[in-house]
Amino acid sequence: MKTKMLLGLVLSLSFTQVYAQFEEQVLNSDPINVDGYLAEDRPVMDGELAGIRNELKKQKASTQLNKEKSKDLGKLTQQTEKLLDSQEEYIESKIESTMAIKEFNKKVEENQKKLRCIMEESTDRDCEPYMKRYKKKAKEAVEQQEVSIQQAAPVIQKTVEAPSERIFESIKVLPYAGGTSYNGEKEELEASLSAGLKVETNISNRFAIGVGFNYSQLNTQDFAHSMFNNVNWNNGYYNHFGQQGREIQFKTMGLDLYGKFFITGGERFRPYVGAGLGINRADLKYTQNNSWSYGYNNFGNESYKSTYVSGSLALGSEIMITKNFGLNLEANYLTGLGGSFGNDEAKNPYYNPDQKRLKELGDEIINAHALSIFVGAVVTF
Repeated sequence: MKTKMLLGLVLSLSFTQVYAQFEEQVLNSDPINVDGYLAEDRPVMDGELAGIRNELKKQKASTQLNKEKSKDLGKLTQQTEKLLDSQEEYIESKIESTMAIKEFNKKVEENQKKLRCIMEESTDRDCEPYMKRYKKKAKEAVEQQEVSIQQAAPVIQKTVEAPSERIFESIKVLPYAGGTSYNGEKEELEASLSAGLKVETNISNRFAIGVGFNYSQLNTQDFAHSMFNNVNWNNGYYNHFGQQGREIQFKTMGLDLYGKFFITGGERFRPYVGAGLGINRADLKYTQNNSWSYGYNNFGNESYKSTYVSGSLALGSEIMITKNFGLNLEANYLTGLGGSFGNDEAKNPYYNPDQKRLKELGDEIINAHALSIFVGAVVTF
């Protein structure tokens, strides 16, 4: 019994000694990780080292963060520059499109004006460039058509008139009538009839030339005959020719060349100023030509004819009702230029006292200031 207990004690001590050796080996051996590999040596650590390492980690993290921020800021800078470039491109495109729209609208307005000028055949100054280009192109088209016709059928020659230019493109006939007042040094007389006819053509859209025929007639009593200073002659004169004395008839016909300048280029209302030179033939005679004599003085059949040059100024306006017909209103001033020439006296003034009176009155009327108001028509061909 004691032997068994002793053996058990010896075994127990041996087991304890073996276990202690095993435990020392285990504790002194390299650590092993969970996955079965040997673990690294656990570093020696203290609070300051841990703090340093934590700060190092933070600074590494901040450095990485700053690198990422810097990278993204670079991308943002590039994107901002691209945005500015795109805005510049947008502004330039906007300006170009705006200018293009303005230019387009201007062209549309100009084309509408061009169309209106051509369709209405306007003579306004603003329409002149369009009309010239249009007529030039039309003329070229006609010439080309003529060439094509001649080439296609050389035996048959067909001439097509090209559109006429402005010069001499139309003929106007202007008949007129009105009243004329002659204001001389001693006499103031009114014509009983003043009328005429003009034919003119334009040499541009503002200037026209023409030739005119005019006729005027007036009657007046001869209150200043040569017999006033002799009572006996007066009694015989009035008894024979009447108490009013002899009536004098004055007639004048003239042919003049004139020019007109139209103040505006309108088509309906065309005010103008004009000037002209003319040659006239005046004819004076007594309407009572029954003969009477007193001593060596003879009366009856006296007449006086004279040719003279005149100058005229005009201010008026054409008012077109249609394209080919209108009215013409004109104020005209006319006077003789210098003395008359080519005089013809039917009687000798020495033996026919009233012959001298006719000459004096004729010369005064010829050199008087003749003011006229005319109303007429305008017919265009």
